[in-house]
Amino acid sequence: MTDDPFRFFYRLRVRWGECDMQGIVFNPRYMEFVDAAFTEYWRAIGMPYPDAFLTGGTDTFMVAANIEYRDAARFDDELDIFIRTEYFGTTSFRIGFSIRRGSDVLVHGSGAYVNGDRTSRAPTKLPQALIDKVTAYEHTPPLRKA
Repeated sequence: MTDDPFRFFYRLRVRWGECDMQGIVFNPRYMEFVDAAFTEYWRAIGMPYPDAFLTGGTDTFMVAANIEYRDAARFDDELDIFIRTEYFGTTSFRIGFSIRRGSDVLVHGSGAYVNGDRTSRAPTKLPQALIDKVTAYEHTPPLRKA
């Protein structure tokens, strides 16, 4: 067992078009990397997005994001984007992420999501299947609303 709370990661290589005039990854691109990794995380836990939510008539909507930049990635860097579910509420959950080049953490942060009706976006209770699959997958259990 490791002290690292992350089990899942998605690897990608930085493409030229993702860099700015300084030759480093343009800041908003990091959230695109997180989004790509999060899609693969859904698949890894057995809840492929968006199909796993369609039967319940819900979807997930990002309502907040926090990102801290420590260092920059550059063209052709190989990055690992780590994702984990950190917290479950009644209708919401929070993911944590860490973008690394080797052992160096370049970016880390979190994203808060609300499960909601696909049409009205009204908050809806999280599917029990999601909670069960995440809990079975993660080696560091998500915190739960008391």
